[in-house]
Amino acid sequence: MREIEAIITAAQAEYRRFVASGPDRETRTAVGNAVRFLTADLTSVLDLLTATQTRARS
Repeated sequence: MREIEAIITAAQAEYRRFVASGPDRETRTAVGNAVRFLTADLTSVLDLLTATQTRARS
């Protein structure tokens, strides 16, 4: 699970670097949406893994 958290953190950090480089609004919005979707998907995976592991221990 740490690997997934690391991917989320890296994606968000790279997005901040990307924004700091001054891209045009349309590109910034498209990339921002992609990072948000990636973060949401990976967060869902973390939630599923946590729930699965919790049930497996019970």
